[in-house]
Amino acid sequence: QMIQKENIVCVGFPNWEGDYMKSTVELMSVLAKDNTVLYVDYEYTIKDVLMGIIGKKKVPVKRILGLDKRLRKLPNKKGGSIYVLTPPAVLPVNFMKSSKWYDRLIKIGAKRVARSIRKAMKELDIKRPIVVNAFNPFFGNDLVGKLDEELLLYYCYDEIGSAAWAKKHGVRLEAQFIKKVDGVLVSSIGLYNDRKHLNNNIYLVKNGVDFNLFNSAFQYKKINKLIPKNEYENIVGYIGSIDFRLDYELLEHLFLNMPTTLFAFVGRVNSIKGKAILRKHKNVVLLGPHPPNELPKYLGEFDLGIIPFEKNDFTKGIYPLKINEYLSAGIPVVLTSFSDLSDFETTTQIVSNKIDFLLKVKEELINDNFNLQTVRAKIGLANSWENRVDQISEVLIELREKKIR
Repeated sequence: QMIQKENIVCVGFPNWEGDYMKSTVELMSVLAKDNTVLYVDYEYTIKDVLMGIIGKKKVPVKRILGLDKRLRKLPNKKGGSIYVLTPPAVLPVNFMKSSKWYDRLIKIGAKRVARSIRKAMKELDIKRPIVVNAFNPFFGNDLVGKLDEELLLYYCYDEIGSAAWAKKHGVRLEAQFIKKVDGVLVSSIGLYNDRKHLNNNIYLVKNGVDFNLFNSAFQYKKINKLIPKNEYENIVGYIGSIDFRLDYELLEHLFLNMPTTLFAFVGRVNSIKGKAILRKHKNVVLLGPHPPNELPKYLGEFDLGIIPFEKNDFTKGIYPLKINEYLSAGIPVVLTSFSDLSDFETTTQIVSNKIDFLLKVKEELINDNFNLQTVRAKIGLANSWENRVDQISEVLIELREKKIR
């Protein structure tokens, strides 16, 4: 049973808006349908504001400076509204090596952020909220107890120690924070195993999918022509960031051995090396990033979806959003064995090397049929965000009971 009529404050890490899917945004969208949700947006730094003023970066300068209203009421895609708060600017501290100075300056920023959140809570008449901190232990430690929270949860969906921007202080701050919270939600078995010793109340809530959105890819199959197929027989696609996670040696093996297949990449290019490799193959097309609601149109043209991640310390903690998005769209999926994805052993092809990857892509393209597409879509439906929120609701009931005891 999904929770209702609760006050929820989510101290997020990602921006609410943007051109890619974010698990925090998806979960809060479902929760905002029946609850009052205040989403605290990314904390921009003074450096970000200056870059925004000179036009080097897209930043909501007026809202950060308080010249426009910081608190916005936005229409929620799942129904009702969501409240999004842009906090005031904080000092840039990521470059600092000294943990003593880093912590001091973060504390100053956290005070400003806390004041801003409390003001928004007062305006919305939010009392004794459930506070969900989404991958933001940096401010999390200094916000403990500052928002009159009834319950405090940490939502961890990535390996913080392997993220370049968080390497210096992330692991230390996250470990401190996990010990202070009432409960921890993690999105993968890898993350669960690495953190279970820090808190007894740790729960595995895997990533989900906006099923209705991605299942709509069926209506676009073979209709529109967003991807220039030209003389190619098939389209093998990837949605998501083109970055350090991808196995470029494996990808080149595919490009060279499947010359009559077009490989389409939909997402932001965050790797110079990746861009150079992809650009040199004529059967590769880079389609750039697109907002989530446009993705089904591209998926409708894919004959198969790939997740060609390298196997390393960062990817072992990933439960990829795109796996359920591909399945909801009915397309076959081939992926590397980068993390524990045993849930999908019967519905996708999980392989450990580039030779098998190539083999399975070719096999799946030949063997695909409407019955298999329907089975895949049913798996996507079972993994909807609504079902994930049901799990979180059960966690909240359990944590409340433990606190009363």
